[in-house]
Amino acid sequence: MSQSGLGGVTLGVLAEQVGMSKSGLFAHFRSKEDVQIELLSHTAEFANAHVIEPSMKAADGLPRLRALVRNWFGWAQRAGLPGGCPVAAGLFEFDDVEGRVRNKILEMEGLWRRLLTELVQRAVVLGHLRRDLDVEQFVWELSGIYLGHHAAHRFLRAADADSRAQRAFRALLERAMPSSRQNKSKAQKNKNRRRRP
Repeated sequence: MSQSGLGGVTLGVLAEQVGMSKSGLFAHFRSKEDVQIELLSHTAEFANAHVIEPSMKAADGLPRLRALVRNWFGWAQRAGLPGGCPVAAGLFEFDDVEGRVRNKILEMEGLWRRLLTELVQRAVVLGHLRRDLDVEQFVWELSGIYLGHHAAHRFLRAADADSRAQRAFRALLERAMPSSRQNKSKAQKNKNRRRRP
């Protein structure tokens, strides 16, 4: 699924990979859509173990948000999915294909963005981010950085995809920090620049 996309997953290919007959597999899944939806559910569990669970061990607020983003960007490759994130690919593969599979991807994306929203809101409540922060806009831009990273890494095969995505996230965070933190961050950057030969 990671390499061939959801459309490339067939009962025949799946049966061969799991060592079952096609008819035996068909007894469990009545349609290709059923297989795709079940694979998406499995992807959510797989991603949860690699991205969300480790992040929740970080301190509440901004440290947890940072941990989540660190685990999220490039997670598929680190988890052994050479074709990248199947859900990110599915956003484009099923963008205009109505049906149950698109609805499942839409549901998963909605849940993910709600989680991001909750983490950002928590960072605001704790004073790590500005009180007047437009949280929806922050999540929108953060999701855009992830999709830009996915396209740069997978399609453009850009060697600097990871570093550019992290730089974009740092810039997004800097704009979202309370003014006192912004000034401190800028002062530290200027100090670091002066130290360089």
